[in-house]
Amino acid sequence: MAAARAAPRTAARGGKRGAATPLAGWRRWAWVGGLVAAVTIGLPLAHALFGEVVALLGGAMLLGFLLGRWTAPRR
Repeated sequence: MAAARAAPRTAARGGKRGAATPLAGWRRWAWVGGLVAAVTIGLPLAHALFGEVVALLGGAMLLGFLLGRWTAPRR
């Protein structure tokens, strides 16, 4: 009976144990570097062009979208 319960869990995880995530190794750090560059350049640029409120709201919405994508369950 316990083996019948364990099988769906491994299938739901995506198969092999210890499989690499989509952003593993150097790709994860490239993504982090790109995000840091976008924030350090994008937020001051949005502040200069559109004002403080739009820059803060846009940054908060973008961070919320990315956080939702990162924490969403995998298909």
